[in-house]
Amino acid sequence: MNNGKVIVIHGAPGSGKTTVGGLLHEKLKCPWFEFGWIPEFRNLNPHTEIPYAQEEQLSFSSLALVAKNYLAHGFEHVILTDLPDRLVKTLPEVYGKDGYALFMLYSNDDEIIKNRILTRTNGNLYKDWEAALELNRVIKERLPLAHEMRIRSDQMSAEAIAEMIFGEIKGRN
Repeated sequence: MNNGKVIVIHGAPGSGKTTVGGLLHEKLKCPWFEFGWIPEFRNLNPHTEIPYAQEEQLSFSSLALVAKNYLAHGFEHVILTDLPDRLVKTLPEVYGKDGYALFMLYSNDDEIIKNRILTRTNGNLYKDWEAALELNRVIKERLPLAHEMRIRSDQMSAEAIAEMIFGEIKGRN
């Protein structure tokens, strides 16, 4: 792999991952993938029995290979968003200690997360704001993960967050 980095934007639903990912995608002119965009194995292979956890792992492994392939073909960065929390914890194993940068978006204001989820206009149909608040709480309370930079998304615009991440990425190269 070249000196490129996988940029992972993580956080609870409603924290701004998709919006920030889209802004970075425009600014960096690099590939961007949301985990939810990976076709579900079950839908493509209805007669193949596979547990959900294995299906999720297969999708993640496929996405990880796609990102590595883009980097191997000269792209400086690849953006990944919306990875399940348990898979974010495996990033050092997948990309090595220097092959990725993790940006964790969180909120200290539950009403902002709830409102963002219930008033979405980006096509996302996810509406379980209570589960989103729980994930946000879990993320905030745990120790930071390797290479993680935490960004409080309820006090900054998506544009300001994207600029902050852009500055961090350019400063690391």
